This record gives sequence, C-alpha cells and structure tokens, in this order.
Amino acid sequence: MQADGAVRTALVGDIGRKRLCFALTDAAGHLRPETVRRYDSQATATVTGALQRFQADAGLAILPDRAAIAVAGMPRGEAVSITRSRLIVSRTGLTAMFGRAPLLVNDCAAQAWALADTAARPQEVFAGPSDLSTRRPGCYCLVGANTGLGVAVLIRDESGGVTVLPTEAGHTGLASGSREQADLVASLFPDRHPVPAEELVSAPGLLAIYTGLHRRQGTHPNAASPEEVTARIASDPVARQACVLLARALWAQAGNMVLAYGAWDGVFLTGKLAGALRAILRQPDVADAFALPGKYQRLLNTVPRALAGGEGAELRGAAEALRHRREALPPLASAA
Repeated sequence: MQADGAVRTALVGDIGRKRLCFALTDAAGHLRPETVRRYDSQATATVTGALQRFQADAGLAILPDRAAIAVAGMPRGEAVSITRSRLIVSRTGLTAMFGRAPLLVNDCAAQAWALADTAARPQEVFAGPSDLSTRRPGCYCLVGANTGLGVAVLIRDESGGVTVLPTEAGHTGLASGSREQADLVASLFPDRHPVPAEELVSAPGLLAIYTGLHRRQGTHPNAASPEEVTARIASDPVARQACVLLARALWAQAGNMVLAYGAWDGVFLTGKLAGALRAILRQPDVADAFALPGKYQRLLNTVPRALAGGEGAELRGAAEALRHRREALPPLASAA
C-alpha cells in the first residue's frame, strides 16, 4: 500500500487552444509551481503525447494515478473537443495512462475553483471591499473573457463547503445593454437571431468590433489580431473605441449573469482579454454598464466586482477541485 502522501500526490493539467500545461501537487493537494511544464499545442500531436513528455521532463517513473485536468471545452462524453483547436481529450486514453478515470473540469470552472482556495486574492478590486474574496458564505460569479466567454458560479455555504457550477452561459443569446450595443450587434451580425454572447464578448469579438468600426469609416484596419488591437489602445483611436465598446459589453453581460444566478455577493472577471482591458474596465463611464437599468439596478450597484485569475489559475483550480473531490470521498480502507 502506498503511503498517504503518495496517495494524495496528483497530476494537474490545463489543456487550451494554444498550450498544454501540466504540474504536480504536494502531499496536501496544492499545486507545486516549480513542477509546471508548458507545451505548445501546435507542436503537440496528442494529449497523451504531451503527458508522456511531461513524465520524462519531470523524471517520473510512472504518472500519479490521481489527476484533474482543466479543458477549454465542455467536459462531457467520451471525447472532449478543445475549443478552436484540433486537440481531442479522450477519457479512455487518459484512464489507461493514469490507471483510473481523471477528473475533467471546464477551464472557467477551474478558475472558479482557484478562487475557492482561502489564500486566493483578486488582482484588483473595482467595486466593494478591498479584502474581497470567496472566503465568506455567498454566491459568486466568475466571467472569463478570452478566446470565448466562460461563466461559472461558486457557492460557499455557512459550513465552508464549496460548490462550483460550470455553465455554458457564454453561448446564450446576447442581451444588449444599451442602444449603442444593440446597433453594434445589428451591424456586425446582420440577420442573425439570436447572436451568442461570446460572438461579441470575446477576443474574436473584439477584432470584429475593430474591423467593423473601420468599415463604417471607410478606413483600413491596422491590426490583424485581438492582441494587436489591445496593444494599440494608447495610439489608435479606433482600437481604443473598440476596446471601450467590448469592455462595456463585458460589464453588461456580467450584470446579466448576476441576475440569472443570484450572484449578489461578488463578480470576478478573468481571462487574458479582461486583463488586457484592465485600465478601461475600471473607468466609471465603462463600469456603469454593469448596473443594468431596471428593477434591480440599485442592488446591482452594490455588488462587489474584481479582476481575478492570473498565471496558472486553471492549474491551481484543478488541484483545488481534486482536493475537494478527495475530501468528499470516504477514506480508503487499510490493507489487511
């Protein structure tokens, strides 16, 4: 029988469109940052191949039999497709490698699990108490803006128990928060009803807004990627306008998610796109798009809001999800 520390050591992973990351946890189930290895998805033929590389790079004779992996996609079914990628995650293949079925979690849900760690702190608080965290009992919503739009809900009960609800709310129909946004959506996506929220509130959506603004003006775009658009915020008026429009749409969508899930205790924005728009998101004339006009506008104005995430959030979250899963299981019987 393995020692308890060996039993609790696990592999955690994050499989996204651009890269795959793997790491090990310590005996308490927390991520060991020094073990993190990253692999380019374009240079990786299969997930199992990347895991074999990690095993060699980490000097492991065998892989741990416990694993949790965050995936950029819906983790249902035998084969999980990674969004905007050729990579496929096979449950059968991973089970064969680890010796038991791994825990697969959506990447946005993994980031919500990362917030469940009592040591987690937001990168910046936009509204609410400076010590905002999910340590207090309540219902919180995480909205991740990157190549897609992810939404997850975290609930902490009075006894400290945590539940994370993964959703596909980013694929629900976009509810425009203003006449300006409604006109923008109509011009960018003519004759499409409904328009999924992530078509606008995402990195591809930012590029669509930017090129659409140039098309209106009869000018030629200078940026060919979302990263180039955000890099031109200070020097290109059209790029800045596109970023402001996207940021307002992101706040409006976050307000809708609070209403949908009752996440009155806090909203956390995350994702590389949200991080790139950080300075714009904190502007009062942009952030005011969050409190949607209507019956609960005044209450929405009281909801704490912050930017969270950061490097390795998905790995930390996968470790936290696995730790909670282990705590929920009955103890292993001792060998006779």
